[in-house]
Amino acid sequence: MPPTAPPSGRKPSAETGLHTLVYRLFPTANAVLHVHTVNATVLSRLVKEPELHLSGFEMQKSLSGQTSHLDTVPIAVFDNDQDIDALASRIADYARQRPLNYGFLLRGHGLTCWGHDVAEARRHLEGLEFLFECEMRLRQLERV
Repeated sequence: MPPTAPPSGRKPSAETGLHTLVYRLFPTANAVLHVHTVNATVLSRLVKEPELHLSGFEMQKSLSGQTSHLDTVPIAVFDNDQDIDALASRIADYARQRPLNYGFLLRGHGLTCWGHDVAEARRHLEGLEFLFECEMRLRQLERV
């Protein structure tokens, strides 16, 4: 049966396929948030590796299961793709090989994060955004 348009008649987000992927990969996730903040977008372009490693920030403890600022928190960074099915497949492959916790960045696009409920997803969003801003400032100061 083909999908039907929502009652509002508005078209769903192009990233809906990524949201549904998160729900499939993480059955305990009940909320997915997606934002296009400046810090997430710019930092995702600066990171050339497949992961951004965050370490040494007290706010890492805003992420579920993180108990120390001494740990390293990896955040996956994926090249953006207009083919959402292909992008979702790459994300799923990554998640089968490594832990994919809290959220991921799409290069030049933004952050997708999740949680057991809206409050946890929002805490992850706000914590990651704070950490991204700290990382951006550190990188700027290291260049001076």
